[in-house]
Amino acid sequence: MALLQSRLLLGTLAVSLACSSMGAGLGELKRDAEKKAAESTPKPEKPPHQSNAANSSFGSGTFPSESAASSGSGFAGDFWGWLVAGPFRYRSDDPNASMNAQEEGWAEDGGIYRPKHQQGESIMPYVRADLNWQYIDGDNSAIDGRVEVGYKAIAFQARSTRYDDSLADLTQQINQYYGMLRYGFRWPAAFPGTIELALGVGVAKQDGDLSDDSSVAVTLPLKYHPTDWLGFEFRSAWYEADYSGYVFNIGDYDLSACLGYRYIQLRAGYRWLWFSRSDNGRYNDGPYAGLSLSF
Repeated sequence: MALLQSRLLLGTLAVSLACSSMGAGLGELKRDAEKKAAESTPKPEKPPHQSNAANSSFGSGTFPSESAASSGSGFAGDFWGWLVAGPFRYRSDDPNASMNAQEEGWAEDGGIYRPKHQQGESIMPYVRADLNWQYIDGDNSAIDGRVEVGYKAIAFQARSTRYDDSLADLTQQINQYYGMLRYGFRWPAAFPGTIELALGVGVAKQDGDLSDDSSVAVTLPLKYHPTDWLGFEFRSAWYEADYSGYVFNIGDYDLSACLGYRYIQLRAGYRWLWFSRSDNGRYNDGPYAGLSLSF
């Protein structure tokens, strides 16, 4: 009997705790919802006698400022403003935009610095041209050229690589064209140096003795400069090609380092093409050296 009473008492206590926990959770949720609703209530507009600095798109001196970054309401509008609209509303000649003296040429936004696109910068340049020579083996080599033209977040990239096999007397050329979104920034609290991320979508065209084909292509370049004189890049791209009636998915990977300051850099790296559904996997892989010009 005593055992039964103990079990009933424990069961009652467990149910009470569960109900209490549920009530507390729902109550907390309700309070949080009311708080969020109150915070989202539109604040009264500032009186018309406010100074122009308060109404400037860069009056706060950040990049992008709250007014410049918001092109809509809710998460979608805020995200669009930060991703696309904000960078194009940046005005370096805005007298109300304050620049951090320790980060000359970079606009500050909550500890993250974004470039003003000075000439010759390696991060988000107006124009950049690369020319590389790749060694594959004693009979195979490649000449690779790349041109990037951009303005702030928007850029266009064209890359052409010609592979030659002198022993078999074969040539194959791969041309890639991309429209890209790119973002450069400094984050001193997290790591030294500067980073540029980009996403490109376009087309890759094969032309030569092995394949005459084209397909949709995607590229994800990553650039990191720990110092002004030293930089590292990883350029990856994916596309398809029909080789002798067999369609391969190709991963194009390029890892390099550069040495040099503004306008000109010496470059060395390694590039390989990974063919899916292939016994050998890698083709045309080998080291390369070249030169990069930035404006």
